[in-house]
Amino acid sequence: MRQDELAGVAGVGVRLIVDIEAGKPTAQIGKILHVLAILGCSIDIFEPGERKRLG
Repeated sequence: MRQDELAGVAGVGVRLIVDIEAGKPTAQIGKILHVLAILGCSIDIFEPGERKRLG
């Protein structure tokens, strides 16, 4: 998927997609999570020392 296509589907600007891909540290987390959800991805956050078992 091209950057402009993803931006259109997610309802965000192309600049945000470029910033996410570049690893910009100040990108808005809410928008990043929304783009990830559009892509079918998610993020799990664990407490320090906690590890999720794979499998």
